[in-house]
Amino acid sequence: MTKIPNKDKATKIRLTPEDHLVNGFSTFFAFIVFLLTVYPIYYCTIYAFSDGKSALAHQIYFWPVDITLDNFKAVLEDDLLVNSFLISVARTTLSVLTSVSFTALTAYALTRKQLAGRKIYSMIAMFTMYFGGGMIPTYLWFRSLRLINTFAVYIIPSLLNVYHMLLFMAFFRDIPDSLIESAYLDGASEIKILVRIVIPLSTPILATISLFTGVNAWNDWYTSAYFVNDQRLMTMSTILMRLVSAADAAQKAMEMASLTGADVKVSGPTPASIQYATMLISILPVMCVYPFVQKYFVKGVMVGAIKA
Repeated sequence: MTKIPNKDKATKIRLTPEDHLVNGFSTFFAFIVFLLTVYPIYYCTIYAFSDGKSALAHQIYFWPVDITLDNFKAVLEDDLLVNSFLISVARTTLSVLTSVSFTALTAYALTRKQLAGRKIYSMIAMFTMYFGGGMIPTYLWFRSLRLINTFAVYIIPSLLNVYHMLLFMAFFRDIPDSLIESAYLDGASEIKILVRIVIPLSTPILATISLFTGVNAWNDWYTSAYFVNDQRLMTMSTILMRLVSAADAAQKAMEMASLTGADVKVSGPTPASIQYATMLISILPVMCVYPFVQKYFVKGVMVGAIKA
């Protein structure tokens, strides 16, 4: 009887000492990158759950000290922070819906050969990627449109993102023309072709652009800081930026007082501990949404080698 060799043993590749060395170095390097990426979030978490007095004494390194929920309680009891969180949620949701929809429609129109002057429109849009009016002209323009100190300043100026438009155009051009031509022959309109054919085939790029738009809208503090004066309309990113500045100033003042021998009494949450608790709350929505779009993310990012 002929002995059949084990398939697994036959196909097993033996690693050389150089291969083991490269694998070990790659694993070590990946572990270092992992630590550098995860530790800031971990530190923010343990700081947020630690007592403010322990944090002020620089006793926090690898695990929480005197675990407490008072920091989160202070954040949730602050009406301004809660309101800014709701404003950020509303702004992010509407920005994703409006910006992705408007940008996708514009990109689809610019990929249609029937559109007269589409190359001119594309060149005008590309021009805005490299040249801007500046801060003062932008402010004057927003004021003339009555967008200053309104919620609309978060939505209308961000309706069209040229970079995202180019990604959409590259993806739409990869859709076989035969599908669209057959739909034309069946009497389908442009809107019906877009809704029934193009959009269902564009799920990866839609998910990717939605993630980009949502993260940008959530993290944007610039618009709220310069174009909104009413604190009731400010986003959490702007409030957090101001809170970080105030916490740093308060922390340095307490440290200087301690160095001079003054008796600094700290009880309950400190500005720094409230700052980290707010930061932790602010990143939770993005961390919760990302796993659901991760499977589309890699495929959508491949469109980065754009042909537009």
